[in-house]
Amino acid sequence: MLELVRRLNAGIHSTSDDEHYVTLLLVEIDARKRALRYVNCGHNPALLFQARTGKLTRLGSSCPPVGMFSEEFCELASANLSAGDVLVLYTDGVTEAQNRFGEQFGAERLSDVVRRSSFGSAEELMSNIVQDAADFCGETGFSDDVTVVVVKCNLDQSLAAAVSPGAGSN
Repeated sequence: MLELVRRLNAGIHSTSDDEHYVTLLLVEIDARKRALRYVNCGHNPALLFQARTGKLTRLGSSCPPVGMFSEEFCELASANLSAGDVLVLYTDGVTEAQNRFGEQFGAERLSDVVRRSSFGSAEELMSNIVQDAADFCGETGFSDDVTVVVVKCNLDQSLAAAVSPGAGSN
């Protein structure tokens, strides 16, 4: 993973100026070892809900956005997984969605939806996130792209994933 980030950084930095960069979140799940490894390059923190404890952890940045600097200094981060754990990845169109008063949906509302809906399927959780954010926006609708990826860890069986089709505009 770190080598991939290094190569991407070198390629993007060599073809752009210092004001253009890419946020990136790479996640690798090893169901046999019940672990995930990730590199978060300035992207929104993924949310990891641990079913056994009810704890919600934000998987924050482990390095700067790709292409921002000539050399990338990244760290590989990891977390243990258990059956029933839920991983949620999302674009800023979810947390920055605004209602008619200019108030953002935000990370806390997103976290509340994850906690409240984590015991359903991956698809149900993904739908609940998109629907709650859309309800929050009301008639104003989304002003940015909205993408949500949910992975539910059924480690004794398999991984179940749901991906939103994307909504809004760029």
